[in-house]
Amino acid sequence: MKVNVNGRPHAWCDAKISEVVSVNPTLDKAGIPDDLEVSFVPMPAVQAESGIIDVGGKRKFSEVKKGYTPFCEGDVLFAKITPCMENGKMAVVPEIINGIGFGSTEFHVLRALSGVNAKYIYYFVSSQAFRRQAEHNMSGAVGQRRVTTPYLSACDVPLPPTNEQHRIVAKIEELFSELDKGIENLKTAQLQLKVYRQALLKHAFEGKLTAQWRAERNVTPAKGGGASL
Repeated sequence: MKVNVNGRPHAWCDAKISEVVSVNPTLDKAGIPDDLEVSFVPMPAVQAESGIIDVGGKRKFSEVKKGYTPFCEGDVLFAKITPCMENGKMAVVPEIINGIGFGSTEFHVLRALSGVNAKYIYYFVSSQAFRRQAEHNMSGAVGQRRVTTPYLSACDVPLPPTNEQHRIVAKIEELFSELDKGIENLKTAQLQLKVYRQALLKHAFEGKLTAQWRAERNVTPAKGGGASL
């Protein structure tokens, strides 16, 4: 397998984010009726790190057509404000009401262009390495610092061929699933350990832990629960 100067496979290339996604695309609102029900996603509806997003919120189009960020199914939401960005509040938008959603103005919207896997973009921008770099390039006053559109648009992203993007996403999700199972197994083991510890303490004060020792030495319990030596 040939590799390029960056150590990546030869077929990969470096691109600007603005070359592979549409950053904060506009929504043609003409013809959308005011009473149309749409999904609504406030910042708390996106979990940190996990990519889990709650799209169960509903609003009338008339309530959100001004002052909110529009997005569509398959878009990547990227929290741009501190500390939400550093905490990893990013997600791929799943199926939503009437295919249209609105959310916090503190989201950047990344819409993958043809041949680009939206989940590949999500995993890249949500990686800790990318977030750390973005943190060092935020603008604004303390407590209100944000990742700007020009900065995000100009960021480099390693881009493999489309089929390779799909394979990478599938492998990431397979390994994440295994990690999740491992975490569940650890939690189960921790609960079992707590039960076992309490059982040991109970047996200790019932004389069961030293039963074999007494039997080997022909020691019989004395009245009152003590031992006759």
